[in-house]
Amino acid sequence: MQIHYRQLMKFKWRIHVILIILGSLVFSCSISDNNWYFKEGGTLLWIDGRHEDKAIKSAIHHTLEHSSIIVAQISWSPNDTSFFKNTAWYSSLAKDHGKTFMIAIDWQKVDRSGTKGAWSFEDAKIAHLFKKDMLKLIEIYDPDFINLGVEVNYYAMTSSEGFRAFAPLFRTLKKEIKQLNPKLKVGLSYQLELLFGHHAGWNESQTLVTLDNLLGDLDFLGISTYPNMVSKKKHSDVSFSTNYLDSISQTYALPMGISETAVSSKLYDPDQRKIYVKSVFEKANNLDFKFVIWGSIIDAVQDDSWSNKIGLLDKEGLPKKEFDIWRNENENLFR
Repeated sequence: MQIHYRQLMKFKWRIHVILIILGSLVFSCSISDNNWYFKEGGTLLWIDGRHEDKAIKSAIHHTLEHSSIIVAQISWSPNDTSFFKNTAWYSSLAKDHGKTFMIAIDWQKVDRSGTKGAWSFEDAKIAHLFKKDMLKLIEIYDPDFINLGVEVNYYAMTSSEGFRAFAPLFRTLKKEIKQLNPKLKVGLSYQLELLFGHHAGWNESQTLVTLDNLLGDLDFLGISTYPNMVSKKKHSDVSFSTNYLDSISQTYALPMGISETAVSSKLYDPDQRKIYVKSVFEKANNLDFKFVIWGSIIDAVQDDSWSNKIGLLDKEGLPKKEFDIWRNENENLFR
């Protein structure tokens, strides 16, 4: 009996140890989960009170009908709480219609000449407030993806000190985010033309080193690209920048996607726009990109910039010539 009892106790102890090991493995896998089970396709949804009701309904309808993901690209600056309220509508739209939800935080000026309000992440109070606000967003709205900085390589150009302070803040914040939600994917987006030194007006400076600095900390890399960002001598080749998608995919081994792209009907004719849409999706499929987010579903009401005319629908909510190509390619991406 003594021998049997000892054998039984040894057997129970072994089972106990195995269960502990298995439990730790499961916990470890959940913490580091970065699997991509599905690809996502969608578009930014920029609408405001200047659009007619019919146009707004068309933009929302086509976004929901032909997208798998809803993106809230939200402006953030210190002590401006409107970002939190602005996220709510997008979150409800995603949850009510069973869509994946991404939050993208844009804390730079529209022209990318600096932060909104000329603050810096070097300021410890700013860094603390940013971290606090991001954690609150995640806790309340529970996104599937969060981009903590839209086109951050511009910031590295306008404030090298601020970017150096942002890098450790990103790492610390990501750890706290993973404690809240281990499965939430945390990343950044970079501007493609600026990465490779082909951005008009930025002295043809390459910013790949800014990506290298944070490479091991990203769950995903978002790539922003627009054909007219290159120098004027290359404008005629609407697909010029898409060749660099191959380069970045071959250089960096991490999940990537198009976080923002479009082709302006103010600058390019319908045939050129069709070529660009096809080119982007061809690259995305060949390079196994995980998501493609179009720059806007609808044109702005005003007409004072190329960026007001990047929609797949005109300002009245009517489809442009390239819309059908986008719709078919986008649905094929995630279905």
